[in-house]
Amino acid sequence: MHTVFTSSSKMNDLIREDASLLLTITRFGLALGFGDKTVHEVCREKGVDVATFLAVVNYIYSDFKSNPAQNGTISISDLITYLKNAHSFFLDFKLPLIRKKLIEAIDDSMSEDPYKNMILKFFDEYEQEVRKHMDYENETVFPYVLQLCEGSKNPEYNIAIFEQNHENIESKLSDLRNILVKYFPSQQPNFLLNEVLFDLSDCELDLDRHTKVEDHLFVPMTERLEKKHTMVRQEIVAPEKNESLTDREIEILTCVVKGMTNKEIAQQLFVSTHTVISHRRNITRKLEIHSTAGLTIYAIVNKLISIDDIKAVIE
Repeated sequence: MHTVFTSSSKMNDLIREDASLLLTITRFGLALGFGDKTVHEVCREKGVDVATFLAVVNYIYSDFKSNPAQNGTISISDLITYLKNAHSFFLDFKLPLIRKKLIEAIDDSMSEDPYKNMILKFFDEYEQEVRKHMDYENETVFPYVLQLCEGSKNPEYNIAIFEQNHENIESKLSDLRNILVKYFPSQQPNFLLNEVLFDLSDCELDLDRHTKVEDHLFVPMTERLEKKHTMVRQEIVAPEKNESLTDREIEILTCVVKGMTNKEIAQQLFVSTHTVISHRRNITRKLEIHSTAGLTIYAIVNKLISIDDIKAVIE
């Protein structure tokens, strides 16, 4: 069973246990040169949330058998930074580097341009798919979630839309790798092509990990944010529909449920009949109760009057 890394773990131990975690560490904006510093010390110096860092690291290191979404202390903004840095790695570094090596490899082994063009076209089309996929997340999904963190929500969007369109973007790399292994017309060993194949395998694995972090950590956290926003919104909206009554409105409400007419209320409170009608209109709007019977129940439940006060009216 894999060790669970903690805030007191040495940062070097993470890489010693699993060298691929170096990619995870880098995507949190943490540069090399840790010395003997702990995870807590390194994260604190760079302003990275320790709980978020450990959740991602342990999730990947445990072969995705843990459940990091249960951790309510994770920083969604730090997780988004991690995901965006991963996008930059794939789009600006890894895929362009593989393409460059691929061109050199097929130039060394192939003299027939149609084969070269087909292979390169296959890779370029895949790269465009990945770019479109990640640009959508950068420009639509992440801003939406960050707005949720600030307490606002786009009513026309939710994370379920993202889930429905969250495709498996690493599968085509496997196709390209299989094509090169099975059908590449080469007369002699091509070490550069072997290097490309290793890169394709690593990239495929890395993209799979990236997708799992999004599906099993980012998405559940966002769903939790959406649910929280809905609950808060309901709490905010409810008082707008049922605003607190003013002292004068409570006086008028009490008179109404006692069976007094507008004129009688006006005379008792030394106001005009028009003022009484205006207050009654406000009471109805705030409470969303229109009948005298409904207002009576409201007044009793909220202890504005007692049963004895309206016994004569009831009888």
